[in-house]
Amino acid sequence: MIAIVASGRAAQAAEDDFYKGKQIRLVISSGPAGVYDTFARLIARFLPAHLPGRPTIVVQNMPGASGLRATNYLYNNAPRDGTVIAGVHNGIPTAPFEEPKQTHFDVNKLAWIGSISEDPFVGYVWHTSPVQTYEATKKSEVVIGNASVNSMGAKMAILSNALFGTKFKLVIGYEDSAKVKLALERGELQGTFGNSWGDLKTQQPDWIRDRKVTIIIQHGYHRDPDLPDVPLIIDQAKNDADRQALDLLLERQKFARPYVAPPGVPHDRLELLRRAFDATVRDPDFTAAVHAARLAVDHPMNGEQLTEEIARLSATPAAVTGRLSKLFDEYLANK
Repeated sequence: MIAIVASGRAAQAAEDDFYKGKQIRLVISSGPAGVYDTFARLIARFLPAHLPGRPTIVVQNMPGASGLRATNYLYNNAPRDGTVIAGVHNGIPTAPFEEPKQTHFDVNKLAWIGSISEDPFVGYVWHTSPVQTYEATKKSEVVIGNASVNSMGAKMAILSNALFGTKFKLVIGYEDSAKVKLALERGELQGTFGNSWGDLKTQQPDWIRDRKVTIIIQHGYHRDPDLPDVPLIIDQAKNDADRQALDLLLERQKFARPYVAPPGVPHDRLELLRRAFDATVRDPDFTAAVHAARLAVDHPMNGEQLTEEIARLSATPAAVTGRLSKLFDEYLANK
C-alpha cells in the first residue's frame, strides 16, 4: 500500500512538473484584434500563473472558415501532449450539423477546457441605410457582409430569410469582421446580421455613441439592458419547429469564448489545464484587465460543463439538424 501511494505521488509530481520550462502554443481561430484575439492574449498573460511550472504561452492566429481551419488543425495535426490549445469560434460545437463536408473532427472527442463568457450577437445597419428596423427588412432588400458563410451572421441571415421572410442579401468573402466593418464605412454594405455585442462595444464604441449604426435585432434569449427596445429574433418563431432551428444556433452564445485541447491529451494534464483556466477567469487581476478592454467575464463555463453542453447539443433530433443543413445547402446551391 505504501508503495502504491508513493508511486501515485511520484506520478502526480511528474505531471505537475510537465510544464516547467515549456512553452504552450495558443491557436486562435480569428485574425489579430477583435474579441477572440483580445481574450486570448489576456489568457496567455494570466493563465501561466495558475499552471504548475508556469510555462510561457505564445499566441498564433489561424483564421479561416469561422474557426473550422483552426479546429481541423487542432484535431488532426496538433501535438496531443497539452502543449497546444486553442480558442475557437462558438460555432464549432454545432459545425458537424451545419458544415459536415468541412468538419474534420468529432466535437465529443475534443478535450474542452472551458469558456470565458456568454456574449449575445446583434444585427445592425449603417445609419445611411434606408432600412432601419428588422420589420422593414421583410419589405426591402438589405445588403449585409460576412467573412464566411459559416459565420453566425450569415447563418442567422439565411435562417431569417427562410423562416421569417426577410430580404437580406449576403456578400461573402471578406477576410474577417474588421474588413466587413471597413466595407460598411465605405458604403459597400448596409449592415451585418451577426456581430458580437461585446466586440462592437469594444472595437467601435464611437459607432454606438455617435449612432453610426442602428441595432435592429438581438440574437439572445433576453433583452440586453443596453438594448431594451431592440427585438429578439427568438420572438419571431411562431411554432416549435422554428424555435428548435433557432435554438441550435442561439445556444452557442452561452459558450461564446470556448477553449479546447486536442483529443488524447493525458487526463491529468487536461485537469491541470481546466483547473488553471477556472482559476484564471476568476482571477481579480484577469477580470480587471478584461474590464479595462471593455469586455466582460459573464457566466463562464468550466470544462466539464462545456463538455456536457456540447454532448446535449450533439443529441439534437435529426429532423432539426437536417432542416438546418438543408437550408444552408440550398443557399450554397443557389449562390
